[in-house]
Amino acid sequence: MPKCVIIYNEYMSPPACERASPGRNENPFAEPVVQEGNIMRTGNRFICLLLALVTALGVLAVAACGEKTPDAPDTDPVVQSSEDSSTEADTSPKFAEADYGGETFTVYMRSANLSHYMGMYIVAPENASDIVNDQVTVRNNIVEEKYNINFKFIQVSNPVDTMKRDITGGDIPYDITLDQRAGYQTLAYAGLLRNFLCLEIDYTTPWWDANAASEYCYADKLFIMPNDVSVSNISGCRFFFFNKAVLEDFKLTSPYTYVAQNEWTIDTFFTMVKSVSAPGADGQIGVYGLSNEEGAVRGHMLTGIGSFLIEYDEDRNIVCKIGTDYAEKTQDFFDKIRAVTTDKNVCIDFSTAAGLDPINASKYPDQFYHVRALFSQGHFLFTMTSLGGSREFEEMEKGFGPVMNPKYNSDQKEYYHAMDSGTIIWALPNDPAADKEKIANILDFWAYTSTGTVMEAYYELTMKTKRATDPTAAEMLDTVKGSIRYYITDLFSADVGSFANSAYNISVTQAWKALSVKIPRDLERLQDKIKAIED
Repeated sequence: MPKCVIIYNEYMSPPACERASPGRNENPFAEPVVQEGNIMRTGNRFICLLLALVTALGVLAVAACGEKTPDAPDTDPVVQSSEDSSTEADTSPKFAEADYGGETFTVYMRSANLSHYMGMYIVAPENASDIVNDQVTVRNNIVEEKYNINFKFIQVSNPVDTMKRDITGGDIPYDITLDQRAGYQTLAYAGLLRNFLCLEIDYTTPWWDANAASEYCYADKLFIMPNDVSVSNISGCRFFFFNKAVLEDFKLTSPYTYVAQNEWTIDTFFTMVKSVSAPGADGQIGVYGLSNEEGAVRGHMLTGIGSFLIEYDEDRNIVCKIGTDYAEKTQDFFDKIRAVTTDKNVCIDFSTAAGLDPINASKYPDQFYHVRALFSQGHFLFTMTSLGGSREFEEMEKGFGPVMNPKYNSDQKEYYHAMDSGTIIWALPNDPAADKEKIANILDFWAYTSTGTVMEAYYELTMKTKRATDPTAAEMLDTVKGSIRYYITDLFSADVGSFANSAYNISVTQAWKALSVKIPRDLERLQDKIKAIED
């Protein structure tokens, strides 16, 4: 069994663990939506492959790799071997050659038609004609062609609702699942999820996420993983956006200037927020420095300053350092953000915004859509959302800019970001009869192919050019994408977040004094429970 992948940052000492070996929303459907294959495929599938090879978004060089011999009986797919003919200069990735004889590879996924946390760009919907969905079809066809498989997509509101029944019953009609990460906890504890380390995949490659492979892995158990097949990972990360028209009206320096000078810190950010205040006429909504989603902005900024809720120590134990190592800067941050968010002249929360703008608020599905609309209309300098949320900013006349969550101070070497807790992610049902080699081959190549097709279209074109037109925006998005932190408590819950809330409401010192025995004890129990999982 391979070991956990370990990624180091400025706060971590090298642990003893070895590196891994290469190699609930509305239900719009009465029944699951099942889609087999790809909507755009017509005629010979080689045509789609040829188109993919000549498009600027999807040029892929796929070569054979070293020998792989299946352990399965003769009735299983035949894996072909070839000598590695690469030269020293050939740096293209190598993938196994295999013919799976037209077998079906089934994806059980969260529906693409939900209003939140949907399964975006896994399969192209019927009659879709945008550039990203075109590339979804191209990508899926390339993978089907290479391995002689047929994709089947089953879309429901919450896949985890039926997974326990399917897996324990021994009838598992799917190969992989895509759902919200927290929903998998019960399945993981019950031993119903397959360990991703059972697959011969190098999770340090760019089309996977090495940070996730490191931080979601404990006791050599890795039950959830993101990769480039799904855009949900980057689209679900929270960070700030600024309104260029408000920036200009209040004659403020661009955040990009501060980033270039290594001065994009919480002090700079809060100073900018406090510089924007204009009351509305007759009790109407005015202009403010920040829209505040209570708790969420504070939590994501807490990660941004390097005060992590939980992390690993040098012995790979799960620990909480907010009340010890990070106590001073955490308290300083809490004091500063409280001073800003309680000043209703410069910052209002979502419910207050709805109260000041009730007629318009009623036109939107929820408060999140409403606040994003207010931002695009020039009522806020800063708002925090995700790349997915930025789709509502496209028509802004003077545009907007994405920017990283600020550092604590200029001495902090890296930026840090965290995922929205509801973001969806991949998991594998623990099916003893599953062909692990086939799953690994298809998943790895599918993710690699997606990097040059779907991710290129979504991330490079849609986000970097259509929505965020400033060339510097591309650098900001690249930095965010490479600086995502993951908490193993995204999957295995631990009551650490309540400590952060308590520390904010009273003080870090007082909160830690009350919980300094309970939290380490709870984390130790969490570790024992994970170690006891049979995978």
